[in-house]
Amino acid sequence: MSSRFGHKIVIATALLGGFLAGCASAPKTTIVHPLAHSANMAAIADIRSWLDRESRAARSLNASGDITVDQSGESNSASFTLKSKRLNASGNRIDSLSIEVMGPFGIKVARFLASPQEYKFYDILHGQTMSGATDPNSLEDLTHLQGISLEDMSDILYGLVNNDRSENDSVSLYSDNERHHALIIRIPGVSTAALDFDGELPRDSSSGDLTLVRYQRWNGTPGSITTTPPAITVHFAEPTLVNGLSIPQHIEATAGKNKLTLEYDHVKVNPPSLIVRIKMPH
Repeated sequence: MSSRFGHKIVIATALLGGFLAGCASAPKTTIVHPLAHSANMAAIADIRSWLDRESRAARSLNASGDITVDQSGESNSASFTLKSKRLNASGNRIDSLSIEVMGPFGIKVARFLASPQEYKFYDILHGQTMSGATDPNSLEDLTHLQGISLEDMSDILYGLVNNDRSENDSVSLYSDNERHHALIIRIPGVSTAALDFDGELPRDSSSGDLTLVRYQRWNGTPGSITTTPPAITVHFAEPTLVNGLSIPQHIEATAGKNKLTLEYDHVKVNPPSLIVRIKMPH
């Protein structure tokens, strides 16, 4: 592997919180369904409550699989293992993350560590280290993704999105009244998000079989989300129930000209003995 690939791994790990740009071709799993605007406020509340429940249930993750990064006409693949600690025992966000990337014959070539305070990336193969404060500015410099955060990166690993409320946000629902729905959330001057779902809408904590299949985000509030390409998007596919939580086994993402394909082959959700070391070596 070249040092150039080492820098692509930095992009790849950050793209776990990144998305599919509107100008890029959609994955084969995408199917377009005609949706009409719905004034069903109860359905909106049910969807957001479902997102909250899924978020509260996703505390930690231990996973392995394959990652492929396509950039500027070149493609590089590797295997990876990750450990994520998203919530503590009190349900508060802590977002500690460790990702190790292996090359041929299982040789460890890169490691990415992040806590809310700082991150470090080790190019083990070439003895290079990158580090800095874990804030939007540093992560944007590192990933070239506007508005990326450690919480975004953490959420995507679980097939989740940020569902924080704002007193200034406006929410619209589009649906075919059957199994396909889209929620548009606008926070004036901050961001606009589109969440696409498949499945029956939940009506209580036990009903429904909703699955999040795509998330798009625009920075700010564009005049039209149908004609303005999103800044970031992520597609989820092949959901599998793991310890009561639906986890996508396939994530295909692109940001600009950078494309990421993430395939899980082994997943543990909320393992009792998971430890994520967040102390940064000097």
